Amino acid sequence: MCTVFINLLLQAPHIGHVYTAVIADAAHRFQMLLGCQETVFSTGTDEHGTKIQEAALQSGSPLPQYCDHISLQYRTLFQSCNIDYTDFVRTTEDRHKSEVHKFWNVLQAGGHIYLGTYSGWYCTPDETFLSENQLAERQGPDGCTYKVSAESGHPVEWTNEENFMFKLSSFQDDLLRWLQNDESVHPAKFRRQLIDFVSNDDLLHDVSVSRPKDRVHWGIPVPDAPHQTIYVWLDALVSYVTVAQSKLWPPDLQVIGKDILK
Repeated sequence: MCTVFINLLLQAPHIGHVYTAVIADAAHRFQMLLGCQETVFSTGTDEHGTKIQEAALQSGSPLPQYCDHISLQYRTLFQSCNIDYTDFVRTTEDRHKSEVHKFWNVLQAGGHIYLGTYSGWYCTPDETFLSENQLAERQGPDGCTYKVSAESGHPVEWTNEENFMFKLSSFQDDLLRWLQNDESVHPAKFRRQLIDFVSNDDLLHDVSVSRPKDRVHWGIPVPDAPHQTIYVWLDALVSYVTVAQSKLWPPDLQVIGKDILK
């Protein structure tokens, strides 16, 4: 099984989206040449979250129609470039929503999710909380300083809210063990970056996996907690499972952009 990251519907597709799809397509075709009986190549579109809410509002289109329109552009581009995917998954599909709820319930049953109050610097454009060492200071035209994401440069604001949290920190040893395999991540410099990140206790902390529905309404509701929406990063990650199911997991190759490595 080969996968390429699902595409965020913030803009029309461009050559960069084709580039990554071609890499996965080539790997998929090679597997078929080797005579593999069952091969899968998936791509798709990531359609939930604050960014999509704002993009649809700016376009003047209702959210469902906005997502349909941009998602179709990706399908059309890939087909025109002869990208021979076997499955195109959309995170607004019922089959995906069902899989996300199953995934959430498995995490919760395993004690990996808990309800807590999260306080921290939140970056709305990046849809993520950031620690102090992930921030930088900028000076505005009025001479006042303000905090931004050191990576993206987008402004942040201090936020206090009730969220469900995922115990990422408890998986530190497992992640490091997986990263010791030289074949886990290519190019090698990005594998080393991940090892540095996962090894740092100040960076690898529990992460928020939900948002209050009154702030992020365009998403999949948390089971038995309809006032919360499942965070788009968790939602999007499950798209690979939606396609693969247990019989094809884990994939043989996953192609992603370096900006979503973590």
